Amino acid sequence: MSLALEDIRLLRRIAEVGRMAAVARETKLSPATISARLKAAEEHLGVRLFLRTTRSLSLTEEGRRFMAASERLVGEWESLADAVRGGGAPLAGLIRVTAPFDLGMQHVAPLLEDFQRDHPQVVVDLDLTDAMVDLVAAGVDLAIRGGSLADSGLRARRLAATRPVVVAAPAYLERAGRPESPPDLARHRCIVRRSGDRLVDEWSFQRDGEPLVVRVRPALVCNNGAQTRQWAVAGAGLTTKICVDVVDDVRAGRLVKVLEDWSPPPLPLMLVSPPQRLEPMRVAALRDRLVTRFAALADGEGNSRVGGGRLHVAGAPASF
Repeated sequence: MSLALEDIRLLRRIAEVGRMAAVARETKLSPATISARLKAAEEHLGVRLFLRTTRSLSLTEEGRRFMAASERLVGEWESLADAVRGGGAPLAGLIRVTAPFDLGMQHVAPLLEDFQRDHPQVVVDLDLTDAMVDLVAAGVDLAIRGGSLADSGLRARRLAATRPVVVAAPAYLERAGRPESPPDLARHRCIVRRSGDRLVDEWSFQRDGEPLVVRVRPALVCNNGAQTRQWAVAGAGLTTKICVDVVDDVRAGRLVKVLEDWSPPPLPLMLVSPPQRLEPMRVAALRDRLVTRFAALADGEGNSRVGGGRLHVAGAPASF
């Protein structure tokens, strides 16, 4: 037997759902048919793709490799179909997006809602996480990340540059005083983000071209950037954020920027995608929407400048 595209899509759906009975209901195929097609595919490939239990399925190592490799194949086929159909056909299919918690909740999620409303045959799956995601293994189409890029072969487009700032609620500053220089942070309550097992407790500053790194003493720690901002708004202490994350809070007076004379250079904000030659039209359309949105954010922030660079090969970015 040959492994048809529909068989590959069926295998991928089984991996996503984890239960053949659920896929059978979704596809209106009998469980016996689903099981037979899975068995035939494994026999054709000569490997076991799934570990079976009475309740669910899980991927084997060979299964994970198959899913990662087939992602590109399915994507390129969909891109070819898009090209043949031309621009008149409605956008349809799944788009997976990942973004940091705070940035994603405030700016990406509302945009995705609008995009899906404009293209009702598109399904958008948003993963909000401050952790690094393996885009190929997770089947992610677009990721928004910030920071420097390492060489890895992923494609990246610079969306904007945004300044890191230290912020606090007015009530906290009235109570604890305003730091005048980075060393003053030693006597303040600091709210720190954790990235995996690493505390982001070294805050970088720059003045007159001279860098300065200060290690702060955490009072509150969280792996979710949205929560660190909420603690700051509640008056729990000082925290460091990128400007686009706090622009609305600053405008509304919920947060105040401090140590602005010591601001470090802007950080790049990147739109990253897997290294595939062809891109489905739905993904390209969402990419354009994101570029436009962040251009407006950068202009409105007043502290960012859009990169406007063309798509280029780059690496996996460091998370904010």
